[in-house]
Amino acid sequence: MAEIFISPNFKNPRAPHTLLQLKEAIRLCEQGGIAASGGTFPRTRWAINVVSDWGPDGSRLGAQAVNYAWRGNVHAIDLTHDIKPFDIRHAAFVLESNLRLAVPNTIFLCVVDPEVGSERTPIVVQGGNKTFFIGPHNGVFDLVLRGINTIYGLVKAVEISRNTQHVIREGAIHAVDGDAIFAPAAGAIVRHYGIPDGLGAEIPLSQFGEVRNWEEARLENGKAHGSIEWVDHYGTFVTNIPPGLLELDDRPGTLLAIRGEKSNFSITAPYATHFAAVEAGKPLVLLQGNGFLHIAINHGRAVEHLGFEKFGEGIELEVLQAKVEETAKIGWATGAWR
Repeated sequence: MAEIFISPNFKNPRAPHTLLQLKEAIRLCEQGGIAASGGTFPRTRWAINVVSDWGPDGSRLGAQAVNYAWRGNVHAIDLTHDIKPFDIRHAAFVLESNLRLAVPNTIFLCVVDPEVGSERTPIVVQGGNKTFFIGPHNGVFDLVLRGINTIYGLVKAVEISRNTQHVIREGAIHAVDGDAIFAPAAGAIVRHYGIPDGLGAEIPLSQFGEVRNWEEARLENGKAHGSIEWVDHYGTFVTNIPPGLLELDDRPGTLLAIRGEKSNFSITAPYATHFAAVEAGKPLVLLQGNGFLHIAINHGRAVEHLGFEKFGEGIELEVLQAKVEETAKIGWATGAWR
């Protein structure tokens, strides 16, 4: 059984909600006969979750992952190729949001790599629940590995060698490491049921940890201060503020004042458990799958109607009314847009 190591160099997870989702996913896997940690993992089907900033052309990376994997024993999932180009921050948040997919025999392959071909380190990391993370060591895995490290610990981190037999050496172009290094490394892990010998030099786990400074949401004078991390497909603003910061978890209907620190745009909106809790066209704040608060409009695109900046806008949330009497629709509690 592999030795598990909890790295002290990772900060505490930002969203415990996502950790609960992962534990629940692992429980379901155990029901299907897959061991969660320790013991023996059966030689079962693998999943490779691919994340890139390649846009529509990103599908070819998934095809490469399958090409180098053991055919018939792996399923490549194009998790997303719509990462904002070269945006490590966006990639890290998306990977963290999908922490619940980090079940045994799963590989996360990320190619968001503004310094591709440079001296930055290509890595593979194995979590204590037999999940693997392959990509550049530039911060894309920092946040998702916080959660893995907290629950299951880490087993091994390896710097992938460009000279190993497990990657493409002949004719490789450094500008396409996704094809030449990362996808073949994923295939090697599937074929060998783990990180194969000779893939590269190990990185001491006692030294391994986060490589970027990540802004954390904080509470000051009763107000939650955070930021907009990205805008999703529905035009909803995704923040880095967990509901527990304002003790909102069990208080749907709580009325909030929301202000953009750069734009100075402000609204009032209720905290709700689902979109239909407010009238169509009205704003609301709700918890989504990544464990953080989202600013949305029911049946509308918040990014087109609310004047916050898309990325990096500082957001301030304050409780105005601790509890609004719940009705089928609480749109009346949203107040006026200012």
